Amino acid sequence: MNVLLIDDSMVIRKMLRRVLGECNLGVNEIHEAGDGSAALKVLEANTVQLILCDVNMPVMNGMEFLEEKQKNSAWKDIPVLMVTTEGGMENVMKAVQLGAKGYIHKPFTTDEVKQKLLQCLGAGVA
Repeated sequence: MNVLLIDDSMVIRKMLRRVLGECNLGVNEIHEAGDGSAALKVLEANTVQLILCDVNMPVMNGMEFLEEKQKNSAWKDIPVLMVTTEGGMENVMKAVQLGAKGYIHKPFTTDEVKQKLLQCLGAGVA
């Protein structure tokens, strides 16, 4: 499985990379992008089976990224987990309407991320 990490914080991407390694989910490649616009370029050049995406980023935020991703039939069904400090139901519902499979709230633990990943990859909204 190839994963795309989208977050403007290199520290958060590094933490998620470490957590993915600890989850033993058969991750082959981990691609990274600092915003939604850069993430679209990664998707154009690579095959990805899972996306973890921050909500608040410069250039193109996570919601805008979800909107653009949904327009491309090749990417539409790639599961996305949002990674955010925001907990408002309005944002959660909007993200789900745009195709997100769930949320991981910052700060997170390895166990929380693993549980959300397993839910996302195995079933519906995490």
